[in-house]
Amino acid sequence: MNIVKKVIFILIICCAIYSCVKNESKDVLDDLLVSYMAIMYNYGPSYTIDEIKTFAEQSSYDDDVLEYYHYFCGKIKLKDVKLHEKPQIYDQRIKDYIKQHLPMNNSNNYVFIDNFDDPPPVQILFKNTESENILSERLYSLLYRDWQNEGLFKSWYKSFYNDEVNIDQLKEYANLLAKSACSYSFTMRRLQNTSSTFYKDYVDLSEIPAELLLAIAYKESRFFPGSFRAEIYQDKIQAISMGLCHILVDADTLEIPDIGNQVVDMRTFELIGYYYLGNDYGKKNTFNEIDLLQIKGNFLVCAIQLGLIYQRLSEILKDL
Repeated sequence: MNIVKKVIFILIICCAIYSCVKNESKDVLDDLLVSYMAIMYNYGPSYTIDEIKTFAEQSSYDDDVLEYYHYFCGKIKLKDVKLHEKPQIYDQRIKDYIKQHLPMNNSNNYVFIDNFDDPPPVQILFKNTESENILSERLYSLLYRDWQNEGLFKSWYKSFYNDEVNIDQLKEYANLLAKSACSYSFTMRRLQNTSSTFYKDYVDLSEIPAELLLAIAYKESRFFPGSFRAEIYQDKIQAISMGLCHILVDADTLEIPDIGNQVVDMRTFELIGYYYLGNDYGKKNTFNEIDLLQIKGNFLVCAIQLGLIYQRLSEILKDL
């Protein structure tokens, strides 16, 4: 690692541990707040409250996220959580690219977990909490149900691997998901100046419950970290939603021939990477799309985006 990257890395660590907080357990958010945050996550954060309400009335996205949130909070049983049909694998080139770039460093005996358990290039302060153990049990039950019933998690898995997942592997994976989702209890400082009112000086990740991160992830990827969705404009892939929480990445980031527009557009990943994770503008010198494929890295970016959404939503609701 060169001197510049070392300096950036140290700055990010300092930002991450700045005002490291408090929360032993995060409060359960109000249903309406969860619904509106889900809409802003899916449609974009810049809409007015009336537009957000309209989207919520017309879309099932927030209904699904709220259902999964209720499950992870223990408000509903597993039998009340809908099982979803098989997915369409949108583009073979993207799937091949993801498979070719998955790390194998023997961090875990299971290849599936080994491929997706790397830490992001930002120091994460893990905490063991009671909710982590409870969430792990709920995650295992959900993953096992989906596997046994040919749910989307199994469909994605079988498109990447030839073997079967056993109970021990599912339990270990559920533990990893729970631990990762519960780990974000610190404040991130914005690293770059901006006139935007959305990208705040500080974003407190402790305001985002692990249950909401998991609900978003289940809605987007069914907990398969290598899943993706292609965003097509004028018959050409312009962006890709990647990883557990389907963070939006400019297609040119992947450097696959015949996709993108040969210009790095600032999507969710590029903006978060620039303002909070130490990337240069339009570059990926600190945090790249391979880090985004990893469970901890994807949850980190999602937590930052949801933290910013929470702040904006709180502001516009206060002004009503």
